Amino acid sequence: MNYGINSSALKQIKEKASWFLALGIGLVILGTLAILYSFMSTIFSVEYLGFLFIVLGIFEGVQSFKLNLWGSFFLHLFLSVLYIASGIFIVTYPVLNAITLTLFLAIFFFISGIAKIIFAFTKKVPHKGWLVFNGALTIVLGILIWLEWPMSGLWVIGVLTGVNILFTGWTLIMLASMAKRI
Repeated sequence: MNYGINSSALKQIKEKASWFLALGIGLVILGTLAILYSFMSTIFSVEYLGFLFIVLGIFEGVQSFKLNLWGSFFLHLFLSVLYIASGIFIVTYPVLNAITLTLFLAIFFFISGIAKIIFAFTKKVPHKGWLVFNGALTIVLGILIWLEWPMSGLWVIGVLTGVNILFTGWTLIMLASMAKRI
């Protein structure tokens, strides 16, 4: 059974199965720690975002000086300053920004859940039931985060990041397991 994967990709997966397993185990441990220490992982994630903005701002600033058109120069220079200032603000006030981002996340979950349900009932899709279920869970998640806000801002981002890392780890473990059976 080739699982719809070409033979050279299967060969590479099989050869690297132990690395996938090790990485998967490492990510499961890291994801579990991120969930257990959700406040710290929330702050880390928000600061990471801030530093990412700063780096993007620096690249945008360098790009602005490589342009020959004055209109583009000022636009890219403005974006550079905006990215850097935003990044500095995020890094300087990570708790405030975590709380604010969590509110936006709750609103996003609520609206995207409604959109999924509307899409399920207005379009002909073969997985309508799962899409409605997904939309309902997304709405509930948004409401639960919103009801606990602003306190949820201190842990939600860390928990969601941890869950993502945890499931990525388990996916790699399952990939390694599958590769050994091929």
